[in-house]
Amino acid sequence: MPCSSSLHPNSSSESGEDSLTNKPSIIVASLVVANFLAQLMQTMLNTALPRVMQDLAIHENQAQWLITVYYLMIGITVPVAGFLIGKFTTRALFMASVGAFTAGTLIAGIAWSFPLVLTGRLVQGIGAGLLFPLFQTTILRVFPKEKIGAAMGVVGLVLGLAPALGPTLSGFVVQNHSWRLLFYAVAPLAAANLFLAHFTLRNVGETHHTKLDTRSIIYSSLGFAGILYGFSIVGEEKGNLVVAGVVLLAGFLIVALFIKRQLKLTAPLLDFKLFRHRSFTRSSIVGVILFAVMVGVELLLPLYAQTIRDLTPRESGLMLLPGALLIGVSGLISGRLYDRFGVSRVTQGGFLLIVIMAVALALTLSTKTSFNLLVIMYALLMFGVGAVMAPITAYAMASIPNTMVAHASPMTITLRSLSGSIGGALLVTIMTSTASASSLSFPLNMLEGVHIAFWTLTVLAGLGLYLSFHLQEARKLKPANI
Repeated sequence: MPCSSSLHPNSSSESGEDSLTNKPSIIVASLVVANFLAQLMQTMLNTALPRVMQDLAIHENQAQWLITVYYLMIGITVPVAGFLIGKFTTRALFMASVGAFTAGTLIAGIAWSFPLVLTGRLVQGIGAGLLFPLFQTTILRVFPKEKIGAAMGVVGLVLGLAPALGPTLSGFVVQNHSWRLLFYAVAPLAAANLFLAHFTLRNVGETHHTKLDTRSIIYSSLGFAGILYGFSIVGEEKGNLVVAGVVLLAGFLIVALFIKRQLKLTAPLLDFKLFRHRSFTRSSIVGVILFAVMVGVELLLPLYAQTIRDLTPRESGLMLLPGALLIGVSGLISGRLYDRFGVSRVTQGGFLLIVIMAVALALTLSTKTSFNLLVIMYALLMFGVGAVMAPITAYAMASIPNTMVAHASPMTITLRSLSGSIGGALLVTIMTSTASASSLSFPLNMLEGVHIAFWTLTVLAGLGLYLSFHLQEARKLKPANI
């Protein structure tokens, strides 16, 4: 028997609770704040990495873990969130997720060593991975149908604005203060939001008793972490290629076990039957490539700007701001173009722009590249990313039966988070490996590594462009029978 957990969880007649039920915007206010902070911390360390490397005496391959482990934990946690949302009340799950995020923020801020900072980011990622599905689900439950569109617009604003502001805010802070201030500033805001939620957040939906498949969690965690770690140690100066190869092989084998188990379960964490729909498979591959490119650029450019081009953290953050904001603008434009022209033309145009800008970056980056030119190239590349992101997401959802849409969302979020994590690690590994093998001295050896990384990124974007020519228009789609 399901245990009801509606907007009136205790059948209370208190006037305070009654008034809140008529104001869904107040109910979700704490969720908006929590997700904004989680998205902010997703990109906030990008411009701070060079200072973190200097303070903790670590190199690029270690430092990138502070970014990619966040994506990794989101990718692992999102599938579990679907189960947890059904099993626990809204308030309980919110308190646990924001509590984990706040604890991770404090750990990372006070940590005196790289492993502890990494632990803090890992715990942060777990909290963030639970928050976004909870955010979406609560909005769908508390807002009437006629207001869902406007409410989801808030979701888009949170997802677009927070990551855009992260690098710039970080650059201004790190310019004159320790990178630890980034965590010290966010932690009390997250804690205050927990206090706010005590008065405003209400339980919505129903809870029911279901059993979580722990083997699935173990397989996914070990498998994807193994792949990420394998790619990371390849580029270390003392890295052992044999060890890296064994770790990578083990990671892929465990992921294969995870997929095999999901296909057998009646209630899988991730429903891989979605890939029986060819159009969903193709759009998912395009989305994976897109996020690998996006995260790779966001990692590489700040490292280049501060270590090779000798820009300040503030300048580095300002360099990224126009491009980050343009993702949202191009998303709005491409969404309308998708409705009019279909997915192929829009994604082809977006990927063509990405390829051109990636080539331009690979050819023009030097120790004296103009700041304005960097801003323009990055902004245009991000415009291309935004132009692909909205249409490919809409296309993926249109390519499957309505009965499977609920399974498609966590699959899409998970794949993109994992691809961003592994893609970023791979590109940084390529950069550091090339720099280590170069006969040139610093910073020219590092510049050589950046060039090779951007040529690799160009190849990835070129693959995305090629695949965009094989996307069948939505009106021609004929979902397969499952």
